[in-house]
Amino acid sequence: MSQFLKLIRWPNLVIILLSMVFTLFFVINPLLGLQGFEAGISFAGFVLLVLATLFIAVGGYLINDFFDMDIDRINKPGKNQVGKRFPVATVQVSYWIINVIAVIMGFVVAWMAGRPLYGLVFIFSAGLLWFYSERYQCMPLVGNLVIAFLSTLSFGLVWLFDFFTLINQPDAFVAVQASFPIVNKILLIYLGFAFLTSLLRELVKDIEDVDGDRRYGCNTFPVQYGIKSTKIPGLVFSLAGVALSSWAQTFFYDAGFMLLFGWFILIDLGFVIITVLLMKADKKSHFSTLSVIIKILMLVGILSMVLVYFEV
Repeated sequence: MSQFLKLIRWPNLVIILLSMVFTLFFVINPLLGLQGFEAGISFAGFVLLVLATLFIAVGGYLINDFFDMDIDRINKPGKNQVGKRFPVATVQVSYWIINVIAVIMGFVVAWMAGRPLYGLVFIFSAGLLWFYSERYQCMPLVGNLVIAFLSTLSFGLVWLFDFFTLINQPDAFVAVQASFPIVNKILLIYLGFAFLTSLLRELVKDIEDVDGDRRYGCNTFPVQYGIKSTKIPGLVFSLAGVALSSWAQTFFYDAGFMLLFGWFILIDLGFVIITVLLMKADKKSHFSTLSVIIKILMLVGILSMVLVYFEV
């Protein structure tokens, strides 16, 4: 069981789950003045949306381990269990079953929101993860951008389907529409945060995995341009994180959200620490430490969403 949980990256799934739950219950609903599922997306719709998103993510992890079996023998000795504890055929069949179920659930959610064609988002996401594993992850920055983009979806999808469900509820829509601008601004802050931290972590992971990637012809940014050159876009992303966090603090201060203003000092500090450590890093262990710190910063950012509930 423990090996299976490692295979599906359960900590990452917990982060996705928390981000979606917190987005609805601690950001969107409080800002709109709603309680629970009194308006907008229903309980059934939200559960299906979360499950569809988690299933797409699990499918992505399975297919990624399938394509990375050889590379991981060097980059992560003993960690990739595809072809060992888990037969290749079983992983492939599981991948397709999980994705088909996810897409079906996604189309049901889209239908419930009155936008059935929006179910294509789930096909698009699953397809991107396939092409990422098969091709994009070995293209300089392209794979990093794909994962960073998909990482923002867990925040964006909740508001997307909640918004279109509200459109189908005229009385509720009219009652809450005045709050849409502030919801959009705060969610954009978190979307930007998720994008930058994911992009930064993916770049750092590429540096960690440079030996295996080079041996198997995976032409990532550090393989093609070297580790020193790779640190340059990493520093740009980290400094962009400082800028975004500082701008967010200005917005929170002007809006009177003093708890968030104070909490984002931790995020400022996190990006500054990452910037300094990235400048000094020159060993694989240094980049492994950076990867952990970035993941902690992601969690700190997600937890800050709880404070929105107390600011309204």
